[in-house]
Amino acid sequence: MVSNRFRSRTKRVAFTLVELLVVIAIIGVLVALLLPAVQAAREAARRSQCSNNFKQLGLAIHNHHDSKGYLPFREGMYPDPASYGGRKSGLIDLLQYMEQQPLYDQIMSPLTVGTTVFAPGGPEPWNGTYTPWQANIPGFYCPSDISRPTAGVKHTNYMFNCGDSIDLHTTNRISRGMFPRDLSNRQAKGFTMAEITDGLSNTIAMSERRRGNATVGVTLTGYQGGAWFTTPAACQSYYNRTTRTWSITAGAWSGVRWPDGGMGFGGLTTNAPPNSVSCAWNAHDAQPGLYPPSSQHPGGVMALMGDGSVRFISQTINCGNQNANGTALTGPSPFGVFGALGSKDGGEPTANN
Repeated sequence: MVSNRFRSRTKRVAFTLVELLVVIAIIGVLVALLLPAVQAAREAARRSQCSNNFKQLGLAIHNHHDSKGYLPFREGMYPDPASYGGRKSGLIDLLQYMEQQPLYDQIMSPLTVGTTVFAPGGPEPWNGTYTPWQANIPGFYCPSDISRPTAGVKHTNYMFNCGDSIDLHTTNRISRGMFPRDLSNRQAKGFTMAEITDGLSNTIAMSERRRGNATVGVTLTGYQGGAWFTTPAACQSYYNRTTRTWSITAGAWSGVRWPDGGMGFGGLTTNAPPNSVSCAWNAHDAQPGLYPPSSQHPGGVMALMGDGSVRFISQTINCGNQNANGTALTGPSPFGVFGALGSKDGGEPTANN
């Protein structure tokens, strides 16, 4: 006969239901405590990568100026009259200065795709059959944004600063920012650094915009025919932040074609706070309008300054009078510190920046 003492020693030990629930609850609390720290660490890494991308773009811009004597255009033309010249992004011209020389050479040479022969400079930037436009260029993406596309013309998060105006973006070589449009003579020339009279360290060169996503209203650009708004506040009033919906038609343009220099695709303005919405005149994607920077980074956006430094700009930065007329601007910006950082020659005191 087995003694009680022996049975007690060999009795199987197990957790009770209450003990198991307590352990699960403790694990849940620990996960809840650790998750924000893990997410913050991941975002810090993404933000660091985004900053590094801007530093590489800054080097490319300066090398371009050193080599050619002028800055890249925001939207320009190429010399070969047989190619579609208009709306080419300055990102194309920067490829040769950011370890993408083979891609640049391919674009600047005749290229046969199937039975189609493309002239040097390439076709329209929306032509998805042209293989160079299908290139996913890692340095053009902020890792905090949506996943890269797998087909068609590829994307970018990084935009050229065109200043604090609403209406000066589509006039040849007239821009309040560092990068103009020039479709006048197929020279694809931008400004010189000497024309940045407010100082390179006081002027934004590039910043980021969230890429257009048809299911995310804040990433879209609202549009109507004509010059239907002249103040930032008027544009913003058409987007309901509570319901996250537009009361007018809106298009998913921002950054969805990296070779496209049209304002809706590759430009930005500093006349409205970071992470506010965009609007375009004339119901078209390459028109004057409001194109503030935006990002998935909590609280603001990354920006490349003209001197090559990178800053984080808070979405609460002073943006002046949002009911001020943003057309035909001259002199100091009416849009506060952010407007001043966007204008290349507004003459604002350095202390304001």
